[in-house]
Amino acid sequence: MRHLELKKLFKALLLVLLILPASSFAEPNAQKIMERAFAIERVDDHISSLVFYFKQADKPEKKVVYTMVWKNSRGEKGYDNKAIFYTEYPLDKKGIAYLGWLRASGSTEQDDEWIYLPELRMVRRIAHRDHDHSHDDDEFAGSVLTREHLDPRSPKLDDHKFLGVKEAKGRQYYVIESIPKKMLHQQAGSHQGNHGAEAIHKRVSWIEQDSYQLHSVKFYNHHQQEILNMAINWHQIGDFWMWKQVIAIHPKTGNQTTLDIKDIVINKGLKDSQFSKRALQKGMRIFK
Repeated sequence: MRHLELKKLFKALLLVLLILPASSFAEPNAQKIMERAFAIERVDDHISSLVFYFKQADKPEKKVVYTMVWKNSRGEKGYDNKAIFYTEYPLDKKGIAYLGWLRASGSTEQDDEWIYLPELRMVRRIAHRDHDHSHDDDEFAGSVLTREHLDPRSPKLDDHKFLGVKEAKGRQYYVIESIPKKMLHQQAGSHQGNHGAEAIHKRVSWIEQDSYQLHSVKFYNHHQQEILNMAINWHQIGDFWMWKQVIAIHPKTGNQTTLDIKDIVINKGLKDSQFSKRALQKGMRIFK
């Protein structure tokens, strides 16, 4: 009888030993991982050069260059950030400038946007419907990147699922699947985004374990087909980490858009009043 009791005891201990390792390594919380990645501290403002390269099959590579002036609005009056883009290249569009007072992702409020056309010496407010169409002379007509791909997305907008940990080039990454919470409420026939881009129905993000930096994102449509693969390279400026390069490839067509971010100057103490229609007309000298 005593031997039987000891046998039961040993079996119980063995069961505990088998269970403990699994329970002591709880699955990482996908929501918290995405929140930490989203909370990486942003600079107060910066001025930089943006160089876009567009590659399409059987077409020569196109390049567009902007000087960007950006300020973190931190939600003041409902704005996430304010930005001005001065066109530097192509030369026939040099001087065209864009001003945006931009809302955070998921906001129900519309952005406030203006464009300056130097040949007319006129600042025109951009109506929201103007974004819904692409034209052959639009320098971004061949881009596979849109603002929806590039804008930081609040983790509150999605349901997140932990898919595991992957290794690449000696680094460990959390792999997180994110599906918009409002996706089920979208109309079934609505599968096109701005400029004809397919609507995004799922994201799979790779988050670097140590830094919580976003390394890459794969975007999927409502058919669960991959529609864009975007990779991000970072570099450190002072105490801050910032994007250095973004490379996006459409897996079906092979079309590629590369964004290089250069000559970055951070935390100049820019003021909200500088992000005005007057700044579009005066150009970069208003910031010097």
